[in-house]
Amino acid sequence: MKIGVWLGIIISALLSFAVAVFYEQPIHWYLLILLIVTGLFINTIIIILKLQDDHT
Repeated sequence: MKIGVWLGIIISALLSFAVAVFYEQPIHWYLLILLIVTGLFINTIIIILKLQDDHT
């Protein structure tokens, strides 16, 4: 996995926290971890689908 993907996932998770603070919503530290894990999961699915396309 490229470093740009990691940075994109982490920056988007931090940006979502910034939006939550801006709108005065409650935030918890475990939500940051959940966002990062979800981003990695979605990226893994995309990688698997790309690998299947390359084999055909």
